[in-house]
Amino acid sequence: MQQSAVHDIPFDQRPSCTLREACRATGLSRTTLYERMAAGELKTTTIGRRRLVNVPSLLKLVGAGHEAVQ
Repeated sequence: MQQSAVHDIPFDQRPSCTLREACRATGLSRTTLYERMAAGELKTTTIGRRRLVNVPSLLKLVGAGHEAVQ
């Protein structure tokens, strides 16, 4: 799959993203994300040396889809 094809998929529909993309999408630091991984609050998978963040898990962590103001 070409790199540009991955970015055509809306972020919330992607199965995974890089740690860098997760930081950009949430505004959280790498350290915070690693802490959430260690606490079992953020699912990841490692393929070779590359760690991928499970996007549904990331969205759940930050409460995406919930209205901030009711």
